[in-house]
Amino acid sequence: MKRFLLLSMIIGLFAGQASAAMYTMDVATAAQLDAVSFSDAGNMFYIGYNPGLLVDRIAYADPSYGADMEYAVGFAGRLLITGAGQQFASVNIGLDGATPLAGTYDGFFLPLSNDDQQTWEYKLYVNTTGPDFLSPTWTSLAGGTTANMVLPFGGNVNFNTLTDIGFIVQFNKATTGRGTNDSDDFHVSVVPVPAAVLLGVLGLAVAGWKLRRFA
Repeated sequence: MKRFLLLSMIIGLFAGQASAAMYTMDVATAAQLDAVSFSDAGNMFYIGYNPGLLVDRIAYADPSYGADMEYAVGFAGRLLITGAGQQFASVNIGLDGATPLAGTYDGFFLPLSNDDQQTWEYKLYVNTTGPDFLSPTWTSLAGGTTANMVLPFGGNVNFNTLTDIGFIVQFNKATTGRGTNDSDDFHVSVVPVPAAVLLGVLGLAVAGWKLRRFA
């Protein structure tokens, strides 16, 4: 019976990762994301793999990520509000046709970590040759916190029609800028480090060994 319970736990773990018919971005795809558009002014500093050193850099000029990277691929840049009386500035970080994706999905799942010290806001988006999809509300994350971002499609979408997929980072003057600053640097990483998933599986294996030992 204990062995059956262990097997059920392992099956449940992988079933949860698959998220049924929901698209879950992997490290290789996340590494191809880049700034697609800015709502106001801004620029990117660094894109790279965890832990975010010079040897991990994928793009841009900074030699390091500039923060502790929680997840597998990190993005650092700056957003700036230039208009008087404006409160928000944002950047779309997406695939923008860099590589084709295939399959039919009913949603988009992306674990995301705010590795910055300030509070930042996030949305997911998916653009196709037909309808576009966007998170209905912003997810506000305090510095050093994470979220499992989910964007349901309300039906099946064939990714053969995909034109872009990714996430949006928003500067909010009331929170990120603390009511006075018009710009700040963001540090955000996506997709859990594969080693963390492996450690979870190993933990289940150890639990199973203990069950067998004391059975």
